[in-house]
Amino acid sequence: MKYTNILLSITLLFSACSDSEKQKVIKVIQDINIRDNEKVDTVTTLSDKLSESSGLAYIDGTLWTHNDSGGEAKLYAIDKSNGKILKTVTVTNASNVDWEDLAFNQNYIFIGDFGNNRGTRKNLKIYKIKRDDLKTKTEVEAETIEFSYATQTDFKSNPNTNYDCEAFVAYENKLYLFSKNHGNKKTDMYVLGTDTGVEVAEKVATFNTKALVTGASIDAKNRTLALVGYSTRGNPKSWIFSKFVDSDFFKGEQEKIVWGTPAKAQIEGVTHMGKGKLYISSEKFSYSNSLGSFTLKPTLYKLDY
Repeated sequence: MKYTNILLSITLLFSACSDSEKQKVIKVIQDINIRDNEKVDTVTTLSDKLSESSGLAYIDGTLWTHNDSGGEAKLYAIDKSNGKILKTVTVTNASNVDWEDLAFNQNYIFIGDFGNNRGTRKNLKIYKIKRDDLKTKTEVEAETIEFSYATQTDFKSNPNTNYDCEAFVAYENKLYLFSKNHGNKKTDMYVLGTDTGVEVAEKVATFNTKALVTGASIDAKNRTLALVGYSTRGNPKSWIFSKFVDSDFFKGEQEKIVWGTPAKAQIEGVTHMGKGKLYISSEKFSYSNSLGSFTLKPTLYKLDY
């Protein structure tokens, strides 16, 4: 109800604004990011070509992203100061069914093609690309990890599926996936190996986020895991897990951060830029009703925790 009321108030305001005044209101909406003593800064809007920026990875001083389902099979290096595209790398032997997140280790970057918002997919994949290739090439080939969930037996279309996924990390030679549970609003953690071939993802833990998880990043050096997502009302949220032992992320110290105004594009990608520093991306978001409409551009944010 709160989310709906805010959107209604905005559209009522828009109906009486000139075009230049509308742009000022939109900027205010995207810059309202204060939560207690936490500060989320709006860094920049992103290129229009990145309207569905879904994953982020900061590798060797370069910030990488990709578009969501239906986008091209491409990775984009972006300028973190102005959001412009610096380089495009095409994955020649892959398709973007529903790319959702990026993860990486010392040698590889991984692309999660595991978006599954109706729970029907039997072609879940993770693409594996050499990090060195990103530096020198504009066309690359990927190895493929095909997988299924050990606990899934029903593949009928279900809007309340708990087998959607938009977040994962690479940690200690394993891949850890964090599900986006439409049914129970929790996240299940699954583990996979990093070798090419066919794998079965085993569920190893569950955390009650009471929200939908859309991105993950790990700072292995400082043993800190960050998850991002949003409530069903659209409120952006972040969770920080630290001082865990081995891969028992949810048994470490926990901090939940609710930030920003709910009248904001949904946040999707997240990556560490240093100790206690996250970059977070959001998709383009359009809202309209009989009173008017407005659009929030895809945006890059910085969160210090």
